Amino acid sequence: MAHFSKLSSEQLTSCIAHLSTPLREQLTQFVLAADFEACLSKSQVDALLSHYPDNDTSAKHQLCRDLIPLAQSYSKAPISSFYVGAVAMGESGRIYFGANMEFKGMTLAQTVHAEQSVITNAWRHNETKLVMLAVSAPPCGHCRQFINELNGASDIDVLITEQPTTRFADILPMAFGPSDLGISDRLMNSPLNAISVESDDQFVKQTLQAAQQSYSPFSHSPSAIGLKTSQGTYFGRYAENCAYNPSLSPLQGALIALHLCGDDVTAIERAVLVEHQGSRVSQQKTTAQLLNLIAGASLETHLAK
Repeated sequence: MAHFSKLSSEQLTSCIAHLSTPLREQLTQFVLAADFEACLSKSQVDALLSHYPDNDTSAKHQLCRDLIPLAQSYSKAPISSFYVGAVAMGESGRIYFGANMEFKGMTLAQTVHAEQSVITNAWRHNETKLVMLAVSAPPCGHCRQFINELNGASDIDVLITEQPTTRFADILPMAFGPSDLGISDRLMNSPLNAISVESDDQFVKQTLQAAQQSYSPFSHSPSAIGLKTSQGTYFGRYAENCAYNPSLSPLQGALIALHLCGDDVTAIERAVLVEHQGSRVSQQKTTAQLLNLIAGASLETHLAK
């Protein structure tokens, strides 16, 4: 697996210079470890919390806020030069990082927002519920709609730089969600899709597994992307939204994983799409176009039954 951070020790130090020396030293040890994947385990989070006066909810809030500059440093914004970082704490006690990603020369619709990034990161680490979300800038309407797809979204503590803590329900009044369409499934917490592909290729099988875990209760179009480089393999699951437009494509999900693991999109050697045969939504055309633009890579498509 590729190493998450491409930051040098000096760059990392500048991101966390505002922290106390003991906290800074321990965090540096965690982030520069070879197996760091944009996620802090519960034991690591507990170790970091020990440096705060009180190990309670307020300390967890402050830790998430303190980690925002670190998340922000992984922003890729060649179009806007607006660098957004997001930090989320899951019900498990783990902490996840995310940042916005833009693709120069591609439509703005392909942009990944920091909130989408951190949610996808938590989902790929098998988190099922978030309790805190810290962001360097107020979530836009697009992101608020995306967050609203989560289980227990209304109770998430939202922490915006230099603003008081608020509940998510307070920043999305009169919300439209899955329940309005009679859907009980939620992003990060939904049943597996019963689909299969006839293939002996292990990478295709892994991509199929990701497609089985994808979330598409509105169009019933499960899909996933697998990306392979010389450094590692990365998978993205389709994450649908009841309002449709904030949906996150499987390629965007895979690129989030690749980027947060410190790999390079230009190093993609193989790309595999698995989607359900006859789906009302197909990822094939837009995926192939974006892959060709950012990596010069071709796309293999395997139809599931």
